Amino acid sequence: MPGYIARRIGGLLFIWFVAVLISFAALQFVPGDPILVLLSDQSGDAALEARLRADYGLDRSLPLQFIDYIGSIADGSFGLSYRFAGREVIEIIEGGMWITPLLAITALVIAVPLGVFLGIAAATRAGQLADTAIILLLVCGISIPNFALATTLVWLLSIKAGLLPVAGWGSFSQMILPVVVLTVPPVAYIARLTRSYMLEVFEKDYIRTARAKGVRDRLVVWRHALRNTLVPLLTSIGIIFGGLLSGSFVVETIFNIPGLGRIAIESIFARDYPVTMSVVLLFTVFYSLINLAVDLSYALIDPRIRLQGQSA
Repeated sequence: MPGYIARRIGGLLFIWFVAVLISFAALQFVPGDPILVLLSDQSGDAALEARLRADYGLDRSLPLQFIDYIGSIADGSFGLSYRFAGREVIEIIEGGMWITPLLAITALVIAVPLGVFLGIAAATRAGQLADTAIILLLVCGISIPNFALATTLVWLLSIKAGLLPVAGWGSFSQMILPVVVLTVPPVAYIARLTRSYMLEVFEKDYIRTARAKGVRDRLVVWRHALRNTLVPLLTSIGIIFGGLLSGSFVVETIFNIPGLGRIAIESIFARDYPVTMSVVLLFTVFYSLINLAVDLSYALIDPRIRLQGQSA
């Protein structure tokens, strides 16, 4: 097991290095000269242009610029912003560094048990009216876009009912609508997967044997079937978390939340590429860490996986 963990961490470090390399290359190929954008109406000032190029390290060779770029990531500054001259990127994104993961993780923590419960409810009533109703509900949850669901909930719960704030950030009530919007699609996705996996497991011989021995259906479902359903289901958790991170771009913009998603949108329109690339790097780190956590959790659910990892 320790060897497996070491290999996975080594793989993460390689992925992060490749992400840094790609983001640096992207910065070199973006259109336009950022220094000329910074100069604006002072574009004729050669001395100021030379000083800005020196400040941003753009007067150095590409290998040295890459070393500087890695150094700025290592020291946590992430370089200098093009939009806000002289300000480090970390000063711009630090406020949103915990907001976006908080929204995504909260939605994931709610979506997984709720989706599993709905999937089990549908699987244990396969072919019945309750199963059909749950499936229709899940199809709606997957089909409705985030922006449509967000605007509908704002109109119903905020404008008409006056129960929740329309937008903003800073209180628990302002967090409810964004989390609900982010939670609905993964709940539907997890429930559909759970239903499919449970129906497959119900056909296994050990389930038939347990039922033939007179084991209560509740124990068959929750102790035998569910445990073997969670392993393939966990494989999708990383993908779902990535969807939650990408969904934050829309949700944070609609609800005026100062998270990484909204910061990224604003930096894209302002052509503040260092900020945009830093957000991409942070999303890569978040996504890879949640996948590492999922991989390590396999061993807790299925001892056979742990034994395979120890023998490797």
